[in-house]
Amino acid sequence: MLLLMLLGYGSYRAVRPDPNMKRVKQLREDFAAHGKEWSPDERQAKGKQMRDAMAKLSPGQRDALAADGRKRFQQELERYHRMSPAEKNHYLDERIDQMEKMRQQIAQRNASGGPGTFGAGPGGPGGRGPGGSAEQREQRRKERLDQTTPEFRALMDQFRKDMNARRQQRGFAPMGPR
Repeated sequence: MLLLMLLGYGSYRAVRPDPNMKRVKQLREDFAAHGKEWSPDERQAKGKQMRDAMAKLSPGQRDALAADGRKRFQQELERYHRMSPAEKNHYLDERIDQMEKMRQQIAQRNASGGPGTFGAGPGGPGGRGPGGSAEQREQRRKERLDQTTPEFRALMDQFRKDMNARRQQRGFAPMGPR
């Protein structure tokens, strides 16, 4: 009887969803549904919750979430490229407005002495951020290339060109290269 109970419990643990993964997915859904409504402080608090929840995931789970994110982003790029020129301009204008609003909020926080950077310091969480040696940055660049398809890179390249052209039309500086 004890053996059956142990097997049952082991089976349950093997097939049940990871509570940390479930928490990250719930936070992602909250961001998608309500992120635009939140104040900068609320977004910052939710971002900290997300980073804390992500830190509890295994590298494989984080990679799986990143793959899901890339897939959703590629679908969004494909949707963008099917739009009419007027729809594209509207879409780009919304993104530019969001970026400029965020840039202003960060500049405001920096001017008032508040936290203005994202991530977990140099190198970010798990050493995946912008810091590190030239070799580490090159290794991350190669990993990102390996994780994407030529089709995705072509869509992204065209989107960046369109975004920079629209930013210049509106009198903003172009985005830097990635």
